[in-house]
Amino acid sequence: MIYTARVKIGDKVNYRPGHYNKNEYENGIVKEIPPDNLLAVRVVYNCAGDWENYFNYTSALTRCKDLYMDWRHY
Repeated sequence: MIYTARVKIGDKVNYRPGHYNKNEYENGIVKEIPPDNLLAVRVVYNCAGDWENYFNYTSALTRCKDLYMDWRHY
């Protein structure tokens, strides 16, 4: 789990909610930290591999309790 006080825009994260199995995850990059929501951040998960321009893609509001720092790989 990540904490909004420690995360910053551009951080690589991986999404692993409780309903995913042990080896299931989604990698993403933090695009926005909403000032009015201390429990969630906005993350870009799918940008067709164009990670250098992640800020041009749509983000999803994601609960911090489902996010972990850094990308995962098989």
